[in-house]
Amino acid sequence: MANKKGIGWIILGILGIMCILFFVGYRLAYALTTGEETITIKEKWVKYHHGRAKYLVSSTDGQVFQITDTIIRWRWDSSNLYAKLEPGMTCKIKTQGWRFPLFSDYKNILEADCNQSNITYS
Repeated sequence: MANKKGIGWIILGILGIMCILFFVGYRLAYALTTGEETITIKEKWVKYHHGRAKYLVSSTDGQVFQITDTIIRWRWDSSNLYAKLEPGMTCKIKTQGWRFPLFSDYKNILEADCNQSNITYS
């Protein structure tokens, strides 16, 4: 009987390690997946969840993007980028990640080159 309890703890430990590895792997893959596209900004808003703010921007083609700080890219000025983007602007953006509703993840805008004044925001 004691042997069965030991095996149960081993299985539980393995499952716990697998969950941790999945989460770390997911976050790393999200941060390292990049892309570029051109969008026209439809609207922007701030979503609050458990006292934390997430800056969101939608495009005229129905996509939603987030603008957040990122440790892997060493970017800490997401508020500045969000403040400079306005509805109606057409921007070439560099993104990281992908849309995954289960984790409430959106593509993260890292840089935006907008046509309004030929200024690059990053």
